[in-house]
Amino acid sequence: MKKRIMYIIGLIIFSSIATTILAITKTDKIEAKLISSVSDLKAGQEVLVTLKFDKYNQIVKGINAFKATLEYDEEIFEKVTINNFTTVNDWEELKYNTETKEFIAIKKAGSKKAEDILQLKIKVKNQIEPAKTQIRLSQILTSEGKEDLLMEDAVLDLDIIKDQLPNPDEPDKITSNKYIIEDGYIERILPETTVATFKQYVTTTKQMIFTDEDGNTLKESDVISTGTKLKVGSTLNYTLIVIGDIDKDTKITINDLAQGKLHLIGNKSLTGISAKAADVDGDGQITINDIAQIKLILIDLFKLN
Repeated sequence: MKKRIMYIIGLIIFSSIATTILAITKTDKIEAKLISSVSDLKAGQEVLVTLKFDKYNQIVKGINAFKATLEYDEEIFEKVTINNFTTVNDWEELKYNTETKEFIAIKKAGSKKAEDILQLKIKVKNQIEPAKTQIRLSQILTSEGKEDLLMEDAVLDLDIIKDQLPNPDEPDKITSNKYIIEDGYIERILPETTVATFKQYVTTTKQMIFTDEDGNTLKESDVISTGTKLKVGSTLNYTLIVIGDIDKDTKITINDLAQGKLHLIGNKSLTGISAKAADVDGDGQITINDIAQIKLILIDLFKLN
């Protein structure tokens, strides 16, 4: 009898351990990715890192929460605080523990498809030698409400490179894989883009100077509007166009919608840079589809990218 009792107790303990192991086994139902705005960083540069959940397999009810631990080299990057995080796509403002580097976020409605979750701005320290480094999210836990789903770590490899001094003999040039640069304009800039963020999506070896329509020089944290001027080196000059920012206030508002509607009915025609900004869908003309997209953006049913 005693042996039988001990056997039963052992079986219960084993079953409990097996259940715990099963609950924290890494899942293939969903995947986490880290995407960087740049791959090569220089001393003092800020990088925008986006966390994306991808490959939603067998996710039916949708995930409503997740928890993770941020890992980064504090000898290379400045200390991360709650202010470095921004949640997107209806993920609510997260909570972050600066000591343990753990953070948690909740979504208003369950996520069932691939989407960006949050953005992290992290800055390289000013006095750093060239090096290879990583930003990692570990112990990523999420759930549909039945059990914990432990996701594979999300890892981002970055290179800290030596800042190259401008070559005075090199022609002035600026390129971008995100923006359209032609005929003295740089177009397809997202609303509420700061100077610092804009720089992350362009490549040039020359000095860039940003000024508003009154000639005031913009700082890194200042937000670009339709009509912002950019001087590259000593010879190139551009006017910046922000998508949907018809009234030049840096963002899309009900006033932009109103101006677009008046244009379509011939009441008050848009010209110049305002007309370029009104071409929200980028097809080269202002149509009812542009007005529809502005309306959907205002009620959070459409997102520019």
